[in-house]
Amino acid sequence: MSGHDDVVRQSFTVQAEAYAAQPWIADAERVARLVATVAPQANDRVLDVACGPGYVAEAFARVCREVVAVDLTEAPLRIAEERCRARGLTNVSFLVGHVEQLPFADGAFDLVICRLAVHHFAHPQRVVAEMARVCRKGGTVALEDTAASEHGARAAYQHRIEVLRDPSHTRTLPLSELLLLLRDAGIETHTVVTGAVIPEVERWMATTKTSPENAAEVRRLMERDLTEDLSGTQPFRDAQGRLWFHHLTAVVAGRKL
Repeated sequence: MSGHDDVVRQSFTVQAEAYAAQPWIADAERVARLVATVAPQANDRVLDVACGPGYVAEAFARVCREVVAVDLTEAPLRIAEERCRARGLTNVSFLVGHVEQLPFADGAFDLVICRLAVHHFAHPQRVVAEMARVCRKGGTVALEDTAASEHGARAAYQHRIEVLRDPSHTRTLPLSELLLLLRDAGIETHTVVTGAVIPEVERWMATTKTSPENAAEVRRLMERDLTEDLSGTQPFRDAQGRLWFHHLTAVVAGRKL
């Protein structure tokens, strides 16, 4: 285990409840669109990697034979398990595990998915390689994550903001690199869907309990971005003066060769 693993555990233990309540995490319609995009079969055995509070696992459990969900941190897993139990779902199970060393046999799953977690991985290529390993030949591997600008300086500006807000953040990848992750893991991409989530900056920082010093610097960088267009996230103010921004997202999915 690495020092970064400890940072992730600490961060998501602290923010588990607030993170689970974030609209772009809990939005049932958004999760349903992901399920529809991936198009699982009723008899599929599904693995949800870095499952967090379990909204994706729950959604796939409603339409697939079985779902296994794994996460590094216990706090969000407890939220996920309690909610699924309350909804009477008996075909989904949760376990603590390291996503770089998945405790499953080669080809154990028909569909392997990871939502909104790649930007927390220290070694995303290792994780996606593991996702491909445990997927059967001809099965589906899918990633959904936020996406940075393809222009390095703009992506770097966004990165400065992200790491100030959340120490468990590693790097938001551009779409081109998400595609390369699949390619290098032996996945042939067949689906790409882009979109955006639009967080309100103060709530976004409150979720991770960003320190006052870091929050002040995030506001400063966001204000500069608002006038100079430095990151591609297009910050804006609403009628009440609250600051928001556009977090680009991408779903990339493909077939294991």
